[in-house]
Amino acid sequence: MQRQPFTLDDLIRECEVESGHRQLDGRPLGLRIRVPEALWQRYPYNATAYAFLQQLRGAIHEYGLVEFPDLPVNPTNHTLAQRAPWQHGYSTNPYMTDHWQHPHQDTPPHPTAFWLGGPRHFFATWVVSQQGLEAWQHQLASQREGGLAEAHRHCVPASVADGTGWLINRQPGLVLLDNSEACRLYHARTRVAEPPAESEQAEDEPMYAYNETGLLHYIDQLDSRRGTEHRCPRDRAEVEAFLAAEGRSG
Repeated sequence: MQRQPFTLDDLIRECEVESGHRQLDGRPLGLRIRVPEALWQRYPYNATAYAFLQQLRGAIHEYGLVEFPDLPVNPTNHTLAQRAPWQHGYSTNPYMTDHWQHPHQDTPPHPTAFWLGGPRHFFATWVVSQQGLEAWQHQLASQREGGLAEAHRHCVPASVADGTGWLINRQPGLVLLDNSEACRLYHARTRVAEPPAESEQAEDEPMYAYNETGLLHYIDQLDSRRGTEHRCPRDRAEVEAFLAAEGRSG
């Protein structure tokens, strides 16, 4: 049976909702939806991340970031489970092994979902506006050494302080992030804490990522050891059908 549609209004009727709780370039953004624990195992709150991505498209584009603190999510068809880089020593994918990334968008305009089951200790997702991205580019062009690490050490705290950036994906729950031109948000992996000397013993909570295009075209390239666990061909087929219909309507 295909998933049943739901709307933002359906969630608002049952949950505590806060909008505009984040500021970016002086504009209010963000939508925070606190689902009562008693509803966690009831549809639509127990749906897959792809159901949230698809049913809340309009809200994601409007608010830029839609957050469901603490909400557990079925990891069905995640595109990668990103842990600390040293936990991915087997991989050649820099998305898994690098401590820092350039700010980017994932397969725009399709949004991305991130889910954490527990707090992250060493890494987070840095989100910046167009203004924050320009500051990043200026920093890279002007610095003489240090590469990505030094640029992050300078730009991440500066962006949080001046309101051009956020740090997300540190606490449990589901986050839906816009990748379209609607809000012009860019994101990157950043390190928020120094790992202990015995880094191979220090594990970080996996950050599960979901992106429809990634699911259909390069799921096995993103994490070569993700295996077949949590795969559901029916759910994948629904994602494919949704994107096909979205392409026809667009």
